[in-house]
Amino acid sequence: MRLWIKSYQATDRDPQTRKFCRLTGLDTPAAVGSLHMIWWWAMDWAPEGDLTKFEPIDLADAAHFEGDAQVFFDALVEAGYVAKTLEGHEIMDWNSIGGQVIEGRKKAATKKANQRAKAAEKKAAEEAAANDVPGDIPKTSPSSLPTVPVQEELDKELDIDKEKDLKINGHAGQNPNQEPNQNQKQEPKPEQTAGKSATPNEQPKTEEKGGRKKPVYEEGSPFLNMATYLKAKIDEVSAAEGVNLAPRANLQSWANELRLMEEVQEYTDRSLTRELMDWLPNSGFWRKNVLSAATFREKYPTLVLDMREAKKKAAAGNKGSGGGRGGRGYGHQKQEIPIGQDDGSSGAVSAEEHAALMRKAAEIKASKQGATGR
Repeated sequence: MRLWIKSYQATDRDPQTRKFCRLTGLDTPAAVGSLHMIWWWAMDWAPEGDLTKFEPIDLADAAHFEGDAQVFFDALVEAGYVAKTLEGHEIMDWNSIGGQVIEGRKKAATKKANQRAKAAEKKAAEEAAANDVPGDIPKTSPSSLPTVPVQEELDKELDIDKEKDLKINGHAGQNPNQEPNQNQKQEPKPEQTAGKSATPNEQPKTEEKGGRKKPVYEEGSPFLNMATYLKAKIDEVSAAEGVNLAPRANLQSWANELRLMEEVQEYTDRSLTRELMDWLPNSGFWRKNVLSAATFREKYPTLVLDMREAKKKAAAGNKGSGGGRGGRGYGHQKQEIPIGQDDGSSGAVSAEEHAALMRKAAEIKASKQGATGR
């Protein structure tokens, strides 16, 4: 079943949102996205809008906020998106945002359950009537009993809803009547990549925070090492530009993104991953746009293509500038032709020399005419 929430057109310009931006340091698109991610998260984990049993880190994690979780939570309260109650906290105006949808889902579930119960009663009554006949009348064969279209349709609808819930919530193999909070408390199974199973020492430990289990990557974990290496490469760019490009980096969250990159997207070539991280500080475009492990994971295939294209161009440029044998300019130098300077003192011809030259020219001309018979 696909759920939805109300999204108000003026959320980005609402004074509450502007205040939330100032308190968290988020820009407007990131702030609006964070609010919607919290509301979507509440549809599954806090359907009544009650946040009492959750901690600030749970809401920060739901919004993928990489800074201080307490600062994020306090900003939600101060901006008026979360309200204090006698027991704890709740989402402000939750009934108008997602509560009505939750109530509608409960009513629909109750209606289906009642329809199914009535269909079961009808089927049982028909079977009892078919079997309870006088002795001189043959009993109807069970295979010839009339079908119950209502029952079949209800079964189909429930099966379809069950499949959709399994696809959306990812709780395959669990009891469909189990509450979300019960699913939440179960030990998550590590995801496996096709053709590659993660070794035990690479799997993170977990710690429970507010009823939720979060992965913890200890020192020496390959994913934490990868996150640290990526942060160091971004810090190189930060030092060159004189500005901290990843001020709210959470290496635990980064390590988790890199683990999911291998286990879900199946980008398991770690030598290629390191090559990409080494190349990032030298890319004029991506050095400014890949500033977290989440972005690195999302843009991984594009980064591979751009890196390889850039390296091909660089190799072609180096080959062309070498001046190979037979190329233009190889082994050839322009021959310098000395040009004398005439200061007026040389080249002057006397009358006698001029006459001698004229005679010589006449002789040459006569000899040519005699040779041609003219």
